[in-house]
Amino acid sequence: MECKGKSRRGKNLYALCILKRVSQLTVTIKKGFGTWYSSYFGAASLFTNRVFVAFVFWALFAYSSFVIPFIHLPEIVKQYNLSTQNDVFPLTSIIAIVHIFGKVILGIISDLPCISTWNVFLIANFTLVICILILPLMHTYIGLAMVCALIGFSSGYFSLMPVVTEDLVGIEHLANAYGIIICANGISALLGPPFAGWIYDITQKYDFSFYICGLLYMVGIIILLIQPCIQKKPSKDQPTDNTKV
Repeated sequence: MECKGKSRRGKNLYALCILKRVSQLTVTIKKGFGTWYSSYFGAASLFTNRVFVAFVFWALFAYSSFVIPFIHLPEIVKQYNLSTQNDVFPLTSIIAIVHIFGKVILGIISDLPCISTWNVFLIANFTLVICILILPLMHTYIGLAMVCALIGFSSGYFSLMPVVTEDLVGIEHLANAYGIIICANGISALLGPPFAGWIYDITQKYDFSFYICGLLYMVGIIILLIQPCIQKKPSKDQPTDNTKV
């Protein structure tokens, strides 16, 4: 009888251990599913924010315009017979070097208490798109070098993107929102060069690649600029929380 009692106790303890393990596994699965669910639908809910949608739309055009000079500048240099000067100090190197300083300087400027990060971001974007549009009009090495330096400096706004994204969606949604923006920039960088090449194949001119991509970039900036102004305002007829009955 004692042996049977001990065996039953052993079986009961074993069953309890199994139940404990199963319950722990269930809790872990629920936590993991809850994290995935909140992350997935949290990212989807970001698209209800109109300003963020405008920001994504801007990102789809921004990076393609930035990479076009790296693709077409060597051909423009050959077209204007500037290869000798470009070999001494390549124009693409000017963009890359000044870009480093642009990130640092624009970051310092945006940290000043009297200056808005959003305004610095928009001014840098406008400067970049204007440089993209006027670059084909420069026929001398000095002119191209100055425009390339401005492109490198103004493109330093990339360092401000996490701050601007946080201002739009809040710190709790920053990870998902910034991931979406970087993905949009990646799509822009992937499709921009083939699109610019396709424009050249049709027109047989490098200028139109800069003009068309620059205009698309400008449209993205304008939408980003005017979107906060057309946000829906709360109706005056709706009662507020502070209304006294």
